Amino acid sequence: MLALLDAEQQMLKEVAGQIARAAEVANPGDLKTRDRAAAWESLAQAGLLGLRVRDEEGRPSASGVEVAVVAEALGAGLVPVPYLGSAVLATELLALAGAGPEAEELAAGGKRAGILLNRDLSAPARLPGDEQGYAWDCDGAAEALALVEAPGGAQVVRVPLDGAFTPVAGADLTRSLARYDAPIDPSGLTRAGRPLTEAELARWEALALAALCADTVGVMRSAVTKAVEYAKERIQYGVPIGSFQAVQHMCAEAYVSAEAAASATGYAAWAVDVLEPGEALTAARTAKAQCGAVAREVTETVMQIFGGIGQTYEHIAHVHTRRALTDRQVLGDEDAQLLRIADVRLTGE
Repeated sequence: MLALLDAEQQMLKEVAGQIARAAEVANPGDLKTRDRAAAWESLAQAGLLGLRVRDEEGRPSASGVEVAVVAEALGAGLVPVPYLGSAVLATELLALAGAGPEAEELAAGGKRAGILLNRDLSAPARLPGDEQGYAWDCDGAAEALALVEAPGGAQVVRVPLDGAFTPVAGADLTRSLARYDAPIDPSGLTRAGRPLTEAELARWEALALAALCADTVGVMRSAVTKAVEYAKERIQYGVPIGSFQAVQHMCAEAYVSAEAAASATGYAAWAVDVLEPGEALTAARTAKAQCGAVAREVTETVMQIFGGIGQTYEHIAHVHTRRALTDRQVLGDEDAQLLRIADVRLTGE
C-alpha cells in the first residue's frame, strides 16, 4: 500500500479541513450556536456526502481512504453533523444493498438517515430480536436503518424515527441519539434493496470501523495539538509548563499513541476496497482495537495537561474525550474487536 496521500487526496484533505474549521466546535458554547445546516450544506456542495455512491458498474465514487480523510477532518473539528451516521454508514449500507436511488438521496444532503444499533451500541440492530436499542448519529434524520433476517442474507429496512423513539442525552455532545424501549415489528417496515450477503456485511463493517477510527484519530490529534500549544503558553513558576519534563513526557506519549492509531487506521481504510472482505474486516478490527485502547488515555492526558481548567464543563477538553469514548463503543470496543480477531484466527470463521 502507498502510505502517503496522493495529490487529489491532499486536495480533498484541504477542502474537508476548510469546511471543518468553519464549523469547528472550539468551546462547549459553540454546540448551541453553530449553524449545523450550513455545515451540512457545505459538505453536500463539495460532494463529500456522496463518496460511497456507486456508479453503473458498482464502483464507489471514492475509496475508504478518502472517506477516512474527511472523517478525520470532521473529528478534529468536533463538527456536530451526522457525517458518519448518514453519509458513511447509512449510504454504504444502501449502496451495497443495491438501493442506489436511496443512497443518492442521502448523498444530495436533503435527506438524512441514522443507523439503528443494539442496546450497547456494539452492532447494527437485528429486528425483531433487539427489543431495545438506539438510533445513533441521527441529527435531522426521519429514519434509521436496521437489519432483518431474510432468505439469502440480511435485509436492510427503514425504521421511522417517530413517537416510538425518545431523544436522549448521550456522552457525545456532538451527535444525536434516540432510544427505543419496545420491540419493533419489522413486518410493516419498508425494505431497501436486496438482502446483503455475509461478504457484503463484512465490507460494510470494515468501512464503518475504519471511518470510526478516522474520526477518533482526528479527535485525538486535535486534542494533543491544543494541549501542546497550551503547554508552550501557560506560565508556571516563571516558565512555560512545556519546559517541565513531566509535561513533555505526557505530551510525547499522547502524541505517539495517537500516531500509532493513525497508522493502523490508514491501513484499515486502504484495505476496505483492496483486500478481500474478511481480510479488510480484520484490518479494521485491528485499527478499532488500537484506537479504542488509547482513546481514553490520550484525551484524558490532554485534560490533565490543561490542569484545573481542563476539568471544567466550560473547557473544550471534555468534548474531545466524550466523542472519542463514544467512537470507542460504537460497533464494539477494543475487547470486542480482539475477541472477534481471536475467533477468526483460531476457527477461521
